[in-house]
Amino acid sequence: MRVYFIVILYIFSSVFSSCFAKIFEVDKIVAIVNNQVILDSDINQVLFYLKKEKNSVLVPLKMNFFRDKILEKLIIDSLILEEASKFNIIVSDAQVDSVLRNIAFEKHITLNELKSNIILNNTDNFFNYNDYIQNIKNSLKIKMLQDYFSNKNINISEKEIYYLLSQKIKKQNELKKINLKFIILPFSKKEDNKIIKNKKFLINHLFEMISNNSNFDYFYKSFKKNKNIFLAENISLKHLKDLKKIFSRKLNIFKNHQILGPVLGKKGFYIIKVNNIENNSVKKIITEFHIQHCLMRPSVILNDIQAKKDIFKIYNNIKIKNYSFDYAIENFSCDFYSSHKKGDLGWVSSKSFDGAFKNVLKNLNSNEISKPIRSKFGWHIIKLLEKRQIDETWKIEKEKIYQILLEYKIKQAKNNWIEKMKKSSYINVF
Repeated sequence: MRVYFIVILYIFSSVFSSCFAKIFEVDKIVAIVNNQVILDSDINQVLFYLKKEKNSVLVPLKMNFFRDKILEKLIIDSLILEEASKFNIIVSDAQVDSVLRNIAFEKHITLNELKSNIILNNTDNFFNYNDYIQNIKNSLKIKMLQDYFSNKNINISEKEIYYLLSQKIKKQNELKKINLKFIILPFSKKEDNKIIKNKKFLINHLFEMISNNSNFDYFYKSFKKNKNIFLAENISLKHLKDLKKIFSRKLNIFKNHQILGPVLGKKGFYIIKVNNIENNSVKKIITEFHIQHCLMRPSVILNDIQAKKDIFKIYNNIKIKNYSFDYAIENFSCDFYSSHKKGDLGWVSSKSFDGAFKNVLKNLNSNEISKPIRSKFGWHIIKLLEKRQIDETWKIEKEKIYQILLEYKIKQAKNNWIEKMKKSSYINVF
């Protein structure tokens, strides 16, 4: 974007020569942003670039829409670039070359071919090499500053994640199919209050007998065979969410052979037995280990033999209680990323380990440390804190929810930051 400082000449341009006036007509000012101006040619440059990149013709009827959107973006970019200069953000030639390499890779050409193609357009008013490079630099400055402010105060709590996860689980549960048996005592609202009261007493008494003796099937078969005031029916594999069409209140169905009642439904009072709940999602149960570790990592200075010797020395000192496992992590561990957290690696899936490593973990008890073991990272002493089995499906869902929340909050933070800049700036669109 071409940036011009506002000068007195702009204010008095109308009184200068007609030749000078024509120049301003050709490249007129469309907006003022603090001490910068956005020109009509800035918008035309972006439109030209879009046409060239997409190799398409913009529909004339949509031209005003495109121009408005481009102007809006140029105003925001102008504000951010002004902030970038305050923070003294500088883009290096190496960063620009990195972007150019990615563009060349996407176009299936070499870096030199890309640069040559850009230079060939150097004669064009709206599209030349210097503009191209400056646009890249500006884009990188904008991205760096946006990322900084957008991520600065982002916080996603476990409470937020688990709330959305519970909503998803609830929705999934409503799709479960169920097989139910009903014992029904029919009644109509038109019946006499005394009759309804007697029927309530009767159904409550029957429910109490069934609950105390676990003999629902006995009564069900009896009422199915011998028709009397009670009815016996069953519903085969109906969705949990569809039961609201039968019952006036929500049923808390969660396990097989569960007895519920008495419940008011379409035909009267119901006593319900859950015969079967069919889960339509396949569980993928995996084992997770919550572990700490002390690591000796082979390097140019420390070869594998010496690393092994050192880790066994540490292990023996822990065993004879010369010092604690936590002390060993704090003073000797080569994993600098986890050493400040007492070597805590959090919950790690069994899928992350090879066979030998996995077997060691499976045979450890809680708070027990392992003998030194080799991995691709080096020599470890492992302490097992806890182990658990979880449904991997919901773990994946949890990670998806985290990403959705993160993207939403970053977008929200970015918009708030931009709105704050707008409010504290002078913006005049002509």
